[in-house]
Amino acid sequence: MGALVKIVVIFLGLMLIMSMIGNFVTKVFPPKPPEVAKGQTKAKCGNCGRTVIATVPCVCGKG
Repeated sequence: MGALVKIVVIFLGLMLIMSMIGNFVTKVFPPKPPEVAKGQTKAKCGNCGRTVIATVPCVCGKG
């Protein structure tokens, strides 16, 4: 019974050390933000400046 407790304590200690290393690495080397694809730019109305989706005319009626 005592050996089982030691194995569990060692396992939990290793998990704690691994989480501390992971936390340190993400602080030193932060993840890069995802790049925006070139084809995903937003179209804007030439008259009012609102975002226009696909080929639908603008809600202002002029763009």
